[in-house]
Amino acid sequence: MVLYKRKPVQTLTNPVIEDTSQEIWQISQTGEIFTSAQSYMERLEFYKSKQFSCEITGHMNLNYFEALNSETTHAQDVEQAFPEPLKEPVLRKVQFSQVSRIDALVDQLHDSFKSDFYPGEHATAILQGGDRVEAVIREKTMFPELRYANGDIQRKGFSRYTVKMVNRNEEEAQIDNEHLIRDKKTFTKAMLRSFIKNTVSREPWNGAPWLVKEEYATRYKIPQNIPPHLQKASTSAERKAQQARRKQESLGLSVGALTNNTGRTQDPGNEGTSVSATPWNSSPGGTPERPVNNRPSKGLVKQELSPAPPPPPKPIKYPIEDLDLPPKEDDKRPKLHYLSSLTTTTITDQESSTSSPDLEESVIDETKASFYLSTWVYLNIYCEPLVLDSFTFDDYFQALQINTEDVHCELLGALQAQLPEAQEEEESEEEEEEEDDEQDDEAEPGSIIVRPEGSDSGSRKSPGTEKKHRADELFSDGDSWIQRLKLRDFKNGGWEAIVVGILYQLSSDRRYSRDTDPILAGLAPPDSKPTFESVKSSYAVLDCNLRVMIIHLLSRLTHETRSVRDYMEECAEEMTKHRKEKIEHQRTRKVYLEELKSLEDDRKILLPENTPKSPSPEPQPSTDDDGDLKMNGMGGEDEEMEDADPVRGLRRGGDRASERKRKRVEEKAKSDAAAKIPKTSKQFQKVLKSIEATHNKILKEEEKISNIDEDLRQADCARFRMMGKDRFWNTYWWFERNGMPFGGLPTSSTASSGYANAMIWIQGPHESERQGFLVDARPNFRTDADGDVTMNGNGCVKPTILERQEREENGSTLKSPTEYAYIDTPEEFEQLLSWLDVRGIREKKLKASLEAYKPHIVKGMENRAQYLAESVAAASDKETSSGRSTRGKTYYDPTVWRCLNWNNLSMVEEDGHTHYDHPQPRKNSKKSKEAKGVPLNRQGKPVSRQGERYAF
Repeated sequence: MVLYKRKPVQTLTNPVIEDTSQEIWQISQTGEIFTSAQSYMERLEFYKSKQFSCEITGHMNLNYFEALNSETTHAQDVEQAFPEPLKEPVLRKVQFSQVSRIDALVDQLHDSFKSDFYPGEHATAILQGGDRVEAVIREKTMFPELRYANGDIQRKGFSRYTVKMVNRNEEEAQIDNEHLIRDKKTFTKAMLRSFIKNTVSREPWNGAPWLVKEEYATRYKIPQNIPPHLQKASTSAERKAQQARRKQESLGLSVGALTNNTGRTQDPGNEGTSVSATPWNSSPGGTPERPVNNRPSKGLVKQELSPAPPPPPKPIKYPIEDLDLPPKEDDKRPKLHYLSSLTTTTITDQESSTSSPDLEESVIDETKASFYLSTWVYLNIYCEPLVLDSFTFDDYFQALQINTEDVHCELLGALQAQLPEAQEEEESEEEEEEEDDEQDDEAEPGSIIVRPEGSDSGSRKSPGTEKKHRADELFSDGDSWIQRLKLRDFKNGGWEAIVVGILYQLSSDRRYSRDTDPILAGLAPPDSKPTFESVKSSYAVLDCNLRVMIIHLLSRLTHETRSVRDYMEECAEEMTKHRKEKIEHQRTRKVYLEELKSLEDDRKILLPENTPKSPSPEPQPSTDDDGDLKMNGMGGEDEEMEDADPVRGLRRGGDRASERKRKRVEEKAKSDAAAKIPKTSKQFQKVLKSIEATHNKILKEEEKISNIDEDLRQADCARFRMMGKDRFWNTYWWFERNGMPFGGLPTSSTASSGYANAMIWIQGPHESERQGFLVDARPNFRTDADGDVTMNGNGCVKPTILERQEREENGSTLKSPTEYAYIDTPEEFEQLLSWLDVRGIREKKLKASLEAYKPHIVKGMENRAQYLAESVAAASDKETSSGRSTRGKTYYDPTVWRCLNWNNLSMVEEDGHTHYDHPQPRKNSKKSKEAKGVPLNRQGKPVSRQGERYAF
């Protein structure tokens, strides 16, 4: 029957038409008759809607007529294909069955009939010699199972069949069911399912039995009267009675026991009680196992009708909320390290003078850890548009802590010079495009326009307000920091003064004044007049936390420049291109896989014919009576030939004979080895070569796909991706995940270190997450009967989530998103992986991300440990030696100060100089030489003495 919303479609009852001249409408497929056109159209629209499904095939989104046609066609196919002898036993087995799901019913029928055969059925008989013969079942004899007195099975039940073998002159044989096989095409689960759907129906209510359709029940004489206990009214009444019985059992008393106790009293003189008057009337035999005299029947009823145990809890489907999982005993996260504990190399007083750096004086502000990390990530991801070499985080952290004028750190100088330079290039391009528009005093929303020093500034001292700095007096003599920036005058305090000018202009914006005022107070203090020398000296001893804020502010400005935006758009276009290429390679790989599958099928077909035979045992050498080996064959003949001609005695004659003998032995060994190699057909060898070639093509495509994935990872620079979050909503970062090559640029001057950051950084939860999920939340994990948490079989009091966090995080809890900590050893990384629980939603994703990049993370951690160990060893070797002075300055060993080894090779290769050592712009000398009458060659260069001899 056609189904509508998984229920059979019921046709409408035709009305009684008394007037034969009345106009009617009819749907021919269903035979329904309508007396009004409106009802006819509504019913027809209902049948034409794509809401019906075929009951036999299960096809959906069909209209009624398509589903009816599908059922009719497939019903005929199933009727013809299903074995006729099996139809009656299968239908008798299905009749009145209460298996709710058709899949379970099909499995039961298939298991029951796969080794059971019926007369008239065609099958394959396996004879004693192993021959397979087509046969027809004539008779079937069933032998029941036999058991011993103790219940052990003596003989299993089996069936024996008398079969008539086809194409063997109608010979007959006696065969048991273990030697008969059906054709797999005629009796499958799919065929059985289609046959059941075509011949059996079931009403849509719980507990409804399967009923054979009337047509087939009449044909095979199957009873159709539904037993009373399987009818809907009976099953519903039984279900209600069972629910009432359960409710009474939970109270400990039954209705019958209450009636016996309240309506009858036991006669004390009568010791023999009838069976119907005792509470044991339901026991076998009608009598209790022991006397029940002088005992109240109420207590007996209570003892018999004890409450049923509660059902077992449903199994938990993981993953679930991480904090709903019960805590594990002795399961702790590795102890985290803070930025202030990062390993740095210090200079002792013996090696340095009073102006040498002392890193211990710099106190790291943990709330500024995000600025250290964000600036390093930005400068390494966008190192290409900024023309910078990549550098490690440890070198960057060490460079920020240098506080002396005697050491010039190229890393720090390049950063401080390039960031203003990129901003100035952006402004110069805008000025060239809008040189006729005088809109210098009008700022767009969200942009920062650098204005001359004479303009109004928000940091100008107002009456009655204490002046915080004197940065406005640095360029009071008419010289502008903008002019110095255009000339690239970075030496002798030039870039420090340019930074002061930029920060002073930013201080007029309220968004930046909170960060710029402390920096300007350190570079241009209010107690002295600022000069280029004083600014340079002040920057040399400036706190590292303020230095990183300078780089952070300059990075925010350069992030809006055209070069960075163009780089981001270029990377986006490259990612689109790589994705298209990846799709093409994946399609090609899929084609090769299908080709490989077909070749493997061909190989399996040809394999039996080309399988080598088992090697025959090698003949043992024969011996004589004394046990000595007999020399037979070629060897004996050679010796006789050599002994037969002893007269001829040429020089080296014996050597030639032994050489000929050795060659014969080698040729024989080669021929024996070739004979042992199994000989296969040329077609089989061709298939094997094709399989190997196709496999190599698949490997090449997979290699190209992996290379494209790496290119996509490096080009993904628009947003940095986190690794995931743990159960306490901490965020995990690995800053080499995307936007840069693993370990930094391979052409960098510090590429030998083998890492870029190599640390897993953990960020504290957001305030809303901490307040909502940790502080205000209550533990919701499973507890025992007493309300205590179950931990390895031992009960304990429920801890709060904050207490649990303090215990599991090993005393290194992060409470705000401005707090960062890290782990940096493979041992700590493995401990972190073992602490993560994949049964939680967040930690399952986090662990999957960490496992995906585990080889690169562990390798980076190992390379970092080796890189830092070299500088620490160099520092320990220098502790006993005195510092070497050159012209009054202290010499610092680059092996100790790793950041001094960094060189901006990218800038040198592109422009021939670094950002800090930028050459001064030269005047155009072509015009002057042309005015003097000096002749020029085709390249625009003055002609030399040698060039005068030639006619250009």
